[in-house]
Amino acid sequence: MPNFTIAKEEDNQTLISFLKKRFKTTPLTLIYKLFRTKKIKINGEDVRYYHHRLKTGEEIIIYDNSLKVSQPNISLKPENLEIDPEIIYEDDNIIIVLKEHGLSMPELDKAVQYYVYQHNPQKYQELSQKYFSFTATHRLDKLSKGLVIYPKNPAAKRILHNAIGDKEKITKKYLAFCEKLPKKTLPNYISGYLWKNEPEQKMEFALKSTDPQGKTCALEIKKVGEKNNYQILEITLHTGRKHQIRAILSHFGLPIIGDKKYGSKIVLKDKINLFAYKIIFNNLSSSLSYLNGKVLQIEEGKIKKNN
Repeated sequence: MPNFTIAKEEDNQTLISFLKKRFKTTPLTLIYKLFRTKKIKINGEDVRYYHHRLKTGEEIIIYDNSLKVSQPNISLKPENLEIDPEIIYEDDNIIIVLKEHGLSMPELDKAVQYYVYQHNPQKYQELSQKYFSFTATHRLDKLSKGLVIYPKNPAAKRILHNAIGDKEKITKKYLAFCEKLPKKTLPNYISGYLWKNEPEQKMEFALKSTDPQGKTCALEIKKVGEKNNYQILEITLHTGRKHQIRAILSHFGLPIIGDKKYGSKIVLKDKINLFAYKIIFNNLSSSLSYLNGKVLQIEEGKIKKNN
């Protein structure tokens, strides 16, 4: 029977996340079935809560001999996509990268992985063999440009994962260049519901729930500029739903320039004028507390740093 003892660097991750990495070839439906059939025990006790936070020293036993434990990624080096990521900030715990328009997140992940490998192959291999993956804490649309945070070790990954959805700890601000001027004043705070329009493959927004699958979303809006027949809005996220900025602005008749999917009449190649331009760190705990008060910002093609 597969069994594991949680090491210090694996502390505080969720049980389901741990199992996904250990049983990569096992369908998720079968992993979830292990919970329902009480085949997972931690320190001898049945566990049926997927998001149980693991503690150092806990012993996990899986009562199913058919499961095959996946081996960690021990390839000599990650794939080189010939993409040179623009590093905005780096220290021992995190990397902040400027993602370009038209670059997908999987492509950026691979570029950052290769960058990390080039600068410290031994450390990269050590972490890879402990099932650590160098992936972004949050995602950006392929057509957008902006700042993305990457943790460099398990401790930083846990802290960032828990903080990324909390505006009081990590504030993410966007600049949206909208195609039209508003017919009426926009509210400073907008909340409502998002759901997917499957036929059109886009998200829909409404102030009141009209779909049982709708998820709550919220953001702040502040007008920061106007030129000719377009305006510039600063968006502060309160939630991280897919396409929420694009869908909400479209709902109010203000499509982002180049965003054809959400109503823009202006055609741009592989881009929309949406920029994740500022990240503010506050109230981070433990090993990342030194970042509190740090502001990183891109503006007019230049990088501004406030240490």
